[in-house]
Amino acid sequence: MIIQWCVKGLHLPDDGTARSLIDTRAGLVCNWWREVHKISPREIRDRLTPGNIDRHVNHFTENDPATGLPFSRHSPFISLSAGTVERDTLAATNHVHRARKTALWFGTEFGKHEFAYLYTCWVLLAPRAAVRIEGVAEEVRDLNAYRRYSAYQTEGEVAAKVIVPDNQIAACEKWVLDPPANQFRKVWTQQNPRFNPPEILSNVRELI
Repeated sequence: MIIQWCVKGLHLPDDGTARSLIDTRAGLVCNWWREVHKISPREIRDRLTPGNIDRHVNHFTENDPATGLPFSRHSPFISLSAGTVERDTLAATNHVHRARKTALWFGTEFGKHEFAYLYTCWVLLAPRAAVRIEGVAEEVRDLNAYRRYSAYQTEGEVAAKVIVPDNQIAACEKWVLDPPANQFRKVWTQQNPRFNPPEILSNVRELI
């Protein structure tokens, strides 16, 4: 397994709502769970499929044939940004796409708002595609694992499943646009007192 640090950008109505994801131990949950309020293990198994991860990455806002609603409303996946590198063969150079910059872009809903909340967290990644295994996230940015062309590969996405537990979230930050400087600045950080650092998972022990 690979431990991957990620950032989740969200636009939320106010500071209280943003802080509550940590204070209430709610964590980061998928849109599907928020939409229906109650889910079962059997339903989770049914939704963690290769077809649904493709819809989440490449057809997020399109209507799902099964429901007639945008897939975004019932996706069991959570988009996190981990950053990535894009190779420009024509210019013979590489372009780095930073995770925090991408998270701010999504957190402001593509520039519609002047503030966003960023959650720094970690997830476990499988070294290859393992979409049916709930406990690990999918590294959809990795072209060795997800080889189908995607117009969104440069977003550096890691797709978590169903929930990122609150004890894997290190902190919440509020970022606000500074108009004179035309850039975002961090105005506060809330650390998570229940955060468990990933170093406790650094080794694997076999059965005794």
